Amino acid sequence: MITGEAKIDKVVEYLRSKNVAIFQVNALTRNGRDELMSIFSRVFMEFQLNLEYLFNIYSAIVEVIFNGIKANVKYLLYQEELRQKLIHHANPDEIDELLEIILNEEALREFMNRFVVPDKIKKNTMRILKLEENLRTGRNLSEAEIKALQDFRAKLQKEEITIFFSIGIAPHQVVFSVVNDSPILKKDLARILKSRELHYQLYKEGRSTDYFAVENIDTTESAGLGIAMADEVYYEMKLDPRQYFTIVTEEGRTRALLRFPRERISML
Repeated sequence: MITGEAKIDKVVEYLRSKNVAIFQVNALTRNGRDELMSIFSRVFMEFQLNLEYLFNIYSAIVEVIFNGIKANVKYLLYQEELRQKLIHHANPDEIDELLEIILNEEALREFMNRFVVPDKIKKNTMRILKLEENLRTGRNLSEAEIKALQDFRAKLQKEEITIFFSIGIAPHQVVFSVVNDSPILKKDLARILKSRELHYQLYKEGRSTDYFAVENIDTTESAGLGIAMADEVYYEMKLDPRQYFTIVTEEGRTRALLRFPRERISML
């Protein structure tokens, strides 16, 4: 993640010369979030964007990045579950090749998903995220917990599962993109769309914040609070997030694209 005033200057330079700046995100640490806020503050001032929207847009992006991190953790655990299944049914020398074929073909990914235990993956995903949170907030971890976290990070690095975040400045819009190296399964995407539609219906009734009531919010790890909080930023700006905030899977990657009309968030 970008650190230091000189590197933030470089971000602004890239935005002025190439209209885009791209960052690789490995984790969302406290320092990382502070650095991201520094970047946002500088970009908003340099490009005369309304500081009134700074914190809300920043918060929305943080939620989307965290969702990407969570998805990548879940995806790696999903891979490990598939590998364990294949051990019992395939030649050991062919497992890596078979796994790559399955992961690269949407139809095969969807088919094999029925053979994994969702609750097990969810439990292990939350365990890893909890360890990351405890480390980030300075809580004491046992040697076993530290090793488990280090081993998992090493697996992410080995599999080259990462996240790229970009800021784009165009004449008529400001664009934020979060791309992570894990595809969304159809059932998870359907849950996301259903959840967002409920939120939209509540917004049309003038009570979008009611979505966050216990009886409405989807707390599934694949479609929960993060996306809803990002959507709520658009509702506060009187914009339809279904038009300006899109989530798609292409070639095994998931891209979240958040666009904001420049005339809406400009100081001019």
